[in-house]
Amino acid sequence: MDHNCDSFYNSQQRISRFPGLVYSGPEAERGLMGRRYEVKMTGTAPKKMRWRLDTKNPKSGFTVVIQFEGAQSKSIMKDGEEVPYNAWVKPTAEGRSGEYGEVKQEVCGENRFVGTKNVLEFFINGECELQIQPRDAIQTKVRMEWTMDKFFAEGGTTSFIDRLCGSLGIHASTVKVVGVSPGSINVDYEITPTADEPMSLEQISAKQT
Repeated sequence: MDHNCDSFYNSQQRISRFPGLVYSGPEAERGLMGRRYEVKMTGTAPKKMRWRLDTKNPKSGFTVVIQFEGAQSKSIMKDGEEVPYNAWVKPTAEGRSGEYGEVKQEVCGENRFVGTKNVLEFFINGECELQIQPRDAIQTKVRMEWTMDKFFAEGGTTSFIDRLCGSLGIHASTVKVVGVSPGSINVDYEITPTADEPMSLEQISAKQT
């Protein structure tokens, strides 16, 4: 912080920096999964962050786990481009619900966002610098007491999107269903504004609540 004052707060003309010392280990050299570190904020998490790992071994790295307080999803940027989430994994026979694939620490910037828990996970090593920024989307899940056969017999995802958009007053082009799984019926979906349908995600989140 600078030696200036703006009302009750210092001016904060410089970007805040938070250095830390961590152990990444030689796991990457042996082809094994590296460590995971959970970062907890003592206050509100910044909307935008920059992450860099200084290490003698650029291949060595670890997974960072951050839980955010808001429902808005986050994205990872590398070299000015957004790194997509890992591929969606369908539900398993053991009863595990569908989700974006786990971070396997294969490339710097690999990431996923667990929408229902508001958790961002990403892998970082010494090969790149990453930025975290808000993604203009809401990821959520709905559970309904239906069987899979009855759900699809009555219109499936198309009817679900029509009813959801009717209740929220939004256009169908803003909703994307990413997965449907049994137990009874779990529907994972995203709401994203489009150029033809701008909207406030804060208002949509409040309506869903």
